[in-house]
Amino acid sequence: MARRRDETAPAAPVETFKPTTGIFAGWVGLLLVAMGVGYVVVAVHTATGVRVALGLAFFGVVIWVTQLRSRAAAYPHTLVLKNSLVDTHVPLRLIDEVSASRTLNVWVGESRYVCIGIGRSLRSMLRGSETAGSRPDERATTYETFVLNRIEELVERAKGERERADDLRVRRSYAWPEILGLVLAAAAFLISLWF
Repeated sequence: MARRRDETAPAAPVETFKPTTGIFAGWVGLLLVAMGVGYVVVAVHTATGVRVALGLAFFGVVIWVTQLRSRAAAYPHTLVLKNSLVDTHVPLRLIDEVSASRTLNVWVGESRYVCIGIGRSLRSMLRGSETAGSRPDERATTYETFVLNRIEELVERAKGERERADDLRVRRSYAWPEILGLVLAAAAFLISLWF
């Protein structure tokens, strides 16, 4: 008997959480890198120009990895925390607590898993302490609060479902495209220094 298409296809995310920190700096940095590489390609046709372009390419990958890649996504039974070079897959049923400080923190027992792309800015944390005495309906809901509430809702739903035969363990996977990009860009830049 042939399997249905939806049984073999990977699950689509239930909710995707955008990064809250580093977005502006990351995109401006990538724009500056692109402008620098473009200038070198058009106007500087020397070995130094090649070195500068390769150095800028490495810097662009670093910007992507540190400022723009980090985010989180909730799937039907798993929360995926994407960080710079490592992704953590946490089954929703195992999550005991979720909090946000400078990072999104997910607790499974005594273990803490973090997403560096989602968190409260220092300004937001200071503003939160100033409005702590006000009534809840007077305070605006921040995006970080929405993320926490949505994850808690998904955790409650997952814990309320009938027992499944899922693999209930936290897994980590590496961001191989980004690792490869960093290694190749760094190697190309270092090799260019000898020529």
